[in-house]
Amino acid sequence: MSNAMPKARVSRGEIRAACSARAEYLLPLLFIALGSLCLWQARDMSQLGAVFPVTIAAVMILASVLRLLQLTLHRVIDNVERHQDSTPRRVLLVVAMTGWALIMPWAGFLLAGLASFFFLMLIAQHKPWTPRRLLGHLMTGVVLVACFYGLFALLLNVPLPMGRWFMG
Repeated sequence: MSNAMPKARVSRGEIRAACSARAEYLLPLLFIALGSLCLWQARDMSQLGAVFPVTIAAVMILASVLRLLQLTLHRVIDNVERHQDSTPRRVLLVVAMTGWALIMPWAGFLLAGLASFFFLMLIAQHKPWTPRRLLGHLMTGVVLVACFYGLFALLLNVPLPMGRWFMG
């Protein structure tokens, strides 16, 4: 038997906050500020160089405004049943992403991406591992990292780190 508390029902038109109702409004406001800063910084770039950051910033601002609208139209309730056992996973997420950023110059984009996907998969998995689940996650990781590499390196011509270990 599980000792987890049963989840309270959220009625139609209500949104359960991840933590507190007030904190739910903070993230979209931060993303609007970050998007605005990116737009401000992109004005000093060439027209071609500014396409990617301006597009991402505009999408980020639009999504944040839509989220604020959604929160305004619906009642946001505090998440009083939030499990505290997720804190170690959050810390490990930050550690894994920091490690990914630090090893990328040495290992290169592909190897660092595969390693980070593997570790993030281990951190995020709540259910017991089965061979089928492990194989599915590993195949998904390889496909996703390869698609991102193809998108950035081949389609968008973004120079990605090759890795110092592999350069002769």
